[in-house]
Parts: sequence; C-alpha cells; structure tokens
Amino acid sequence: MVDRASKAKVHYGPLVSAGLLLGTGLGGFVDGIVLHQILQWHNMLSSKLPPTNLVAMKVNMVWDGLFHALTWVVTVVGVALLFRAGKRPDVPWSARVLVGGMAGGWGLFNFVEGVIDHQLLGIHHVHPGAGELAWDLGFLASGLVLMALGFVLVRREQRAPASPRPGMLRPREGMG
Repeated sequence: MVDRASKAKVHYGPLVSAGLLLGTGLGGFVDGIVLHQILQWHNMLSSKLPPTNLVAMKVNMVWDGLFHALTWVVTVVGVALLFRAGKRPDVPWSARVLVGGMAGGWGLFNFVEGVIDHQLLGIHHVHPGAGELAWDLGFLASGLVLMALGFVLVRREQRAPASPRPGMLRPREGMG
C-alpha cells in the first residue's frame, strides 16, 4: 500500500495521454475499415461527391487514404507516448488507466468526427438514406458513452491505491 505522500508523486497523465491518442487512432481505424471499406456505407466525401462513377470513387478513395494516414500517425504517436510513459518510474502501469484512456479517445474520435463531418460539414453520414439522422445520432451517443466509460475507468483507478512498479518513486542512480 502506498501512503499519501508517495501517492502524490504518482502521475497517471502520461498513460492517459497515450491511451487517448491510441483510442483516437484505433477508433479512426475501426471507422475507416468497418464503415468505409467492409460495409461500404460511406466514404470521406460521399455526401458531397457520391461515388457513382470511377472518378468520384477515386477521389473518395484518396480522401479515405488521407484519413487512414492521419489515424496511423495518431496511433504511432500514441505508441511513442506509451513507451515514454513506461520508462517513467512515477507512472503506475495500469491496464485500467490505459483502457480507460483508449475508450475515452475512441469516444472523442466518434463525437468530434460525428459533429464536424456528419453534422457541420455534412461531407458524409454514418449510413446515408432512410434513418441517416438516427445513425448519426447513434454514432454521437456511442462517442459520449465511450468517453464516460473512459472517465469512469481512469477515475476509479486514481481513487484506488497505486501499485508501485519496481524502482518507482526511488531516486535513480547518481541522483539525490
């Protein structure tokens, strides 16, 4: 058990940050792979440029590719932050915090992408046609649920005693 003095030196932020970026990137991959490619419900620009001919399909494919490139970069930055957090002795290694951050990131992706792309810009909808507003609102709701889940998981861990890792909260050799 960690006393209050040492618990004050525990930092969950780096692990939460890594989880948020990993969740954002992986949530984007799920959207792109499942909704764009497997189900083929929409493409990035399908409401503005319906993929009804080869040229329109190619333009949509390029924008889908740019979207995937961005989600890849966000995921790689998340992995880098995860490795950085793993090297810090003041960051407890917690699956609950990491999964909570990832759920929050995925939810943040769904909500922000849903508001901007589906509602404000109208460049595509989750499932165009009859009931498209219901699909868009469901996507937004899934984002809010995932963000709430992430918050609860991280908060629950922050209230529990931290599990120190070997070497955690001890000065490194040559220091102090």
